[in-house]
Order: sequence, then C-alpha cells, then structure tokens
Amino acid sequence: MKRDRKWLLIGLLAVPLLAMFVVALAFPYLAVNAPSGASVAVVEGWIPKEHIPAVEDVIDSLGYERIYVTGTIRPCSYTLRIRDTLVLDLTHERSGELVVNACGSRGAGFVVMDGEGVLLEDSVADECQPYRTTLDRRVGQVLITPSFKGRVQEEWELLYLASVTLDGTNLHALQRNTIIHRQEGSVESGTPTYADVAVAELLRCGHDPQAIIPLRTLNAGESRTWANAKLFALRASRDGIKKVDVISFGIHARRSRVTYRTACGAGVQVGVVSIPDPEVGPGFWWHNVKGWIKVLKELGGVPSSYLVDGLE
Repeated sequence: MKRDRKWLLIGLLAVPLLAMFVVALAFPYLAVNAPSGASVAVVEGWIPKEHIPAVEDVIDSLGYERIYVTGTIRPCSYTLRIRDTLVLDLTHERSGELVVNACGSRGAGFVVMDGEGVLLEDSVADECQPYRTTLDRRVGQVLITPSFKGRVQEEWELLYLASVTLDGTNLHALQRNTIIHRQEGSVESGTPTYADVAVAELLRCGHDPQAIIPLRTLNAGESRTWANAKLFALRASRDGIKKVDVISFGIHARRSRVTYRTACGAGVQVGVVSIPDPEVGPGFWWHNVKGWIKVLKELGGVPSSYLVDGLE
C-alpha cells in the first residue's frame, strides 16, 4: 500500500513538472528559426493567405533570389459576384453525382452549366449546405455563375462555393485548367492547389513573377508535407540546389525542416524560417485549449517526420 502511495505521489508531482517543461521548451523547439544563408527558399503554400505579406517581408529581408512554392490540391472553393463565371475544364468527360456545397447573400443562387445547357440551378441560404444532381450525360466542362433575385450591386460578393465534387471527388482533382471570368471582363487563373493561392498572394505583394516557381502536388497520399517535400527534392536535384530555406508557419517549422531534409538527402543543406502564428505565440500559447492541441500535435508529429520515408 505504501509503495502504491509513493508512486501515486511521484505521478502527481510529475504531471505539473512535465507541463512546466512543455511550456518552457516546446515553443522554441517547434517554431525554430535557422536560416541557412541560402539564396533559394521554398514556401509552404498552405500558410494562410493573410500571412503571405509576412512571407514576402522575410523574402525581402533575407534576399532570396528564387522562390519555390509547394502545395497540394485544395477544395473547389471560390467567392463570386454577379456575372462572374467559374470555368473548370476536366481532364476527360465524366458523369455521376454532382454536389455543390454553397451559401450566399439573401436572394442569391447559382447556375451550373456545361456546353449543352443547365446541369443544376438553385437558390442558396446564408449557411452552406449541399445541392445535388445526377448528371445524365458526360461533361467535359463545368461552369458556375451566381444568380440573384432583385436589384444587385456589382461589388456584392453573392455566392460562396465551399466545395464542388463529382462522384465524391474534389472537382479540383479532376480539372486540367480552371479560370474565372470576372464581371468587368478580366480573366484570372483559378487556384486548384495551395501553391496557386500562395503564388497569387505573393504576386499581389509585388513579387517578381519570374522569380516564383510553383510546385503543385496533385497526389498527396497521407502526408501532405512529405508529398510536397518529395516533389521539391526532385526539382532541387534537377536545378542543382545545394542549400535552401523552408518558409513554414508557426510551430510546424521543425517538422517541415525535418521532412524536407529527409526528402532532399544529405547533399542539400536545409534551413528554416517560421512565420509567426498569432494563435500560438510565445508567452501565451498555453492559455487556451487550441494552443495545447496544436503544440501536442506537433510534438507528436516530429518523430514521425524522421520515419516518413520508410512509411511511404
């Protein structure tokens, strides 16, 4: 009985000591900043687009001359105004169940078409929900445009597409080209991958387009970071890169560095720069449950990053 009490007491003391250890050391361990002095950087395209200006600041301050941007396929998600049209050309003609998960302004709706006519038409609510139809013919192109009942201002963002799938597959994974015809007559590229989103934001920040190389990962498997790192490693080998910095986000930085270092091999020196995450910052991350969840998830993920090559 005394021995049981002894171990219980040790356990009770160990828990707060372990918590203090995690609080003191986890953040600087995970949100590592260790630039290598490289002239080349690889930006993780999943970094939230509102933080891409901070990425551009890092690029400018550290003087990177060439920027690779990685990213896996993202949901088919767009915001459209009246007379905007999203056009997705598919890799080949398909049929099946089309599901549009959408919401929008009061009075708004959408029309889905192909070259032969209307495929699906409906009004939307202010909370996103799925709208379904079964395509009775094979289609090679999908066009989506907002509709509106009543008077509308051109600047209103009427329709939000949360996702579009065909037979359960993200339409971005089935497309070969995506563009948006805007109401004023301009045409812009769609953003089927997170790499495309980050590139678009870097260009908005004024970065030289000739210095940006997008690397789109179309088949990620279970580990998106590993899939992106493998694709970059192939390109780095082709381009003769011997030194590179990974620009990551917050406490994911260490895991990203380990993964890219594993993918690139001993012949490439890999540094890392962490863009601050305002939700998980030094000195306060342990004040909320979300901070603990993120930190513990990353702490658990770092060891697997050393093993990921063997798991593929």
